[in-house]
Order: sequence, then structure tokens, then C-alpha cells
Amino acid sequence: MRIVPLGEESFGIRSMCVKVDVEGTVFILDPGASLAPRRFGLPPHPLEIDAIKNFRKRLYDNFKDVEYLFISHYHRDHFTPVYKSVYMGTEGENIYKNKKVMIKNYNNANYSQKVRGYMLEKDAKSTSSDWIFADGKSFKIGDISIKVSDPIPHGKEGSKTGFIIGISIKHKGFSLTYIPDVQGPLTKKAVMFAKETKPDMLILGGFPYYLFGYVFNEEDLELSKKLLTEIIVETKPETTVIGHHLLRSKDWVNAVPESISFKTYASLLGMEERLLEARRKELYEKEKPPPEYFELFKKKAKDEED
Repeated sequence: MRIVPLGEESFGIRSMCVKVDVEGTVFILDPGASLAPRRFGLPPHPLEIDAIKNFRKRLYDNFKDVEYLFISHYHRDHFTPVYKSVYMGTEGENIYKNKKVMIKNYNNANYSQKVRGYMLEKDAKSTSSDWIFADGKSFKIGDISIKVSDPIPHGKEGSKTGFIIGISIKHKGFSLTYIPDVQGPLTKKAVMFAKETKPDMLILGGFPYYLFGYVFNEEDLELSKKLLTEIIVETKPETTVIGHHLLRSKDWVNAVPESISFKTYASLLGMEERLLEARRKELYEKEKPPPEYFELFKKKAKDEED
């Protein structure tokens, strides 16, 4: 099984996009990315615009042999909409043509995700070779075993940001478990799915340390550390990859227990983390764009936050 990170905060964009090649059967998990419309009161820096353009090229260059797409939920950094957006680096392309799509059931979602899910299905389903609400289902693709989680809260129980689904891909004794946006995790449901699937490689959405002291408190941080430690101790993955919300802060290492050995998407590829959003204010101080650059963002952004 070959696992190739394509997009994530350690590459300078909001994403958890990863390619999984199982002896020629190719999946892309969460084929999307976005930029925060405002951070530190500023729109994306030109370096972030370049980063998301590079992501789109990387994604489409890897699309040739992709048969399956998996979409964990309908936040804009996890799927590609069929419309143009400066914040997502899209030109209105339809990536779903002739792909088999395993997707979160938008009927079990908050209002904004229901609308996005419905519109995505309306715009793209007819061009897909298969469109499956995958929550809680298991599949066999040849000798590949797929297990999709029941809905897991996007963060804490009762979170207003809704639910995600995770996926396990097993082949010839090797197991990958991908659980995005569980923010640490912050619920036992995420822990249970990891224990059920017993991953050799675990990819997990980390704690949103950039919101610590605002949305999340010390109790939340300690809970996330406790549940993360429980997963690692009980499942013992060979490789643990943690990122996404975690890497939106320059001080992200403070949110992970020192006892846990893990990688980011960037370090998995032998690269250094490139935290552009976390450094947006610094980037503007070092290299302020010309006044005409801000014309890109004059139209009011829709709510593109998670």
C-alpha cells in the first residue's frame, strides 16, 4: 500500500487530502483544500494562493489512475465544489466524472453541510459511475477490505460543526485508518473506530490549538491528549500522522503529548512543515502585496471556515 500526502496545513493550505494506491487500485481521501478567508484580520497572502494552486496541480496530476474518491464531510477543505473559488483554487472543474464516490450522508449533518452536500450531489452525481452514502458500511474491492465509520462528531459531542466519517483500508495484512477533523480526538467514538480497525498507519485530525483560549479550554486540551494517548497505547500503530487543525498554530507541538511519536504530512515525505496560515501576519509584514491584490477578495466570502 503506497500512501502519498497531497495537501495539508504543513504544505501551506487547509486540507487532509491523501492518495492511497493499493497495487493499482487508487483512492483519494478528501479531495479538497481551502484557505482561511480571514486570519489575523487579513485575507490569504500571495504565498498561500500559490500553495493552493500548486495543490490543485498536484491533485489533478495524480487523478489519472484514481478510481475511488472518499469524502468524510462537507467542509470546503475536504471536497472540491463544481464552481470557481479563489479560496479553494478551483475554476469550476468537475473531478467526479467516472469516479466511484464514497461520501458522507448529508442528511445526518448540520444545515450548512446539508446544503453543500445536496448541491454537490446535484452538480456531480450524474457524472459519477457510482455515488454511495457510505456511513457505517463495509465493502470488498477484490482483496481490499473497506470499513467506514458511523458518524463521529467533528470535535466535541454536540458540536455545531456536525459529523465526519472515517475510513479503514486493509490489504494483505496492512491497515490504514484515516479519521479526519476529530480535533484531537475529543470523543470516544473516534477512539472506538481506531480500536476497531487496528491500524498499522493512523492518520488523525489533531487538536485545533489555534482556537485554544477562545473556543477550546484547558479541559478540552487535556481530554484530547488523554484520548489520543489511549488510541496509541491500545492500537500501537507503526506510524501515526497527526495534523490539519493542529498545524494552524505556530505552537502546535504544545497540543500533543511528549510521549507520542508521530509525523506530519510534510515530515512523512521528508520535508519541513510550511505553516503559511499560522504565519500569515508575519508574511504580510515581510512582503505586503500591492493594493490591487486585495481586489481578489472584495466580494464578501461565503462562510468558508470549518
